[in-house]
Amino acid sequence: MRKTIFSLCLLLVASVSLKAQNPLKAGDILPNLALLSTKGTVYDLKAQKQPKGFVLVFMTPTCDHCIMYEDRVMALDKKYKGKGYPIVAIGPYGDDPIKYPLDAMPEMKKMSDKKGFTFPYLSDDKFKYTFLLGIRQTPTAVILQKKPNGFLIKYIGRIDDNEDPKATPKNKYVEQELNKLL
Repeated sequence: MRKTIFSLCLLLVASVSLKAQNPLKAGDILPNLALLSTKGTVYDLKAQKQPKGFVLVFMTPTCDHCIMYEDRVMALDKKYKGKGYPIVAIGPYGDDPIKYPLDAMPEMKKMSDKKGFTFPYLSDDKFKYTFLLGIRQTPTAVILQKKPNGFLIKYIGRIDDNEDPKATPKNKYVEQELNKLL
């Protein structure tokens, strides 16, 4: 009997542990997000009253793909901020200048200033939101729609289907999803 109870307890703990490791996906609720910005302040999504939602873009200063998308990300912010869906960039390595000196907060600040970002650029603390949202590569976009209990995840994926900054993408995934919300 003792072995059975122990086995059941072990199984319960294992299943809870596995559930905790599963990343959120479209249709799930993100309760909130609050991280340090390149401006030196904590940016809290719930504290932002005007937006209907947000477009999170996970990007780093040294990623070639991110560099190719910088202008498109700024164009998305310009196009959708006034419609209630501003960009919020997140640097997955921003909190660790020892392990990731070229992608940490000092470089994020340089990038933001150099490019004239009109949106917050946040440092993910210990990959909390990177792992929580299942981000595996940069750049990756996450569209959030504001709800009373947090933020409904509407989309997680690529910005569009063509990373070449000189080419026009055929499928603008983020724009298509945002246009459905508007």
